[in-house]
Amino acid sequence: MTNETNNAIPKWITIYLWITFIITLGASLSGYFKPDALLGTWEALPAAGALSLAGPLGLFVSRNMATAVVTFFGLLQKNASMIKIILLLRIVSDGLDLVNNLIAGNSAVAIMAGVMFLIEVFAFIKIKAH
Repeated sequence: MTNETNNAIPKWITIYLWITFIITLGASLSGYFKPDALLGTWEALPAAGALSLAGPLGLFVSRNMATAVVTFFGLLQKNASMIKIILLLRIVSDGLDLVNNLIAGNSAVAIMAGVMFLIEVFAFIKIKAH
C-alpha cells in the first residue's frame, strides 16, 4: 500500500463503510438466527414461507452477507479502487432499496435507503482511484 492510495480514501468514507459493514453483518446474522426479531413488523411475515431461507428471507440474508464480506475484504485492502467497487455495490443495492420501498409505500425505509444512496454517491465521487 502506498501513501498515494491511502490518501485517496477520505477517513469519513472508511468510517461510514465500517459502520455499514457492522449493520449489514448484524442484519444478516439476525435474519439467519432470529428472523422474527428482525422482521417482526414485516407485513409479509404471515405469508407462507416468508421466513424460509428458500424464500424472501434467504434472499435478504444472502445479499447482506455477501455485501458484508465484500465490504470487510475491501476495507482490509485499503485500496481506493476496491473501496470504489464496494461503494458501487452499495449504490446499486441502496438505490434499488429506495425505489422498491417507494413503490411499496414504505417511506421510512425509502428515506433511509435514499440517504445512504446519496452518501455513497458523494463518497464514490470523492475517491481518487489510480
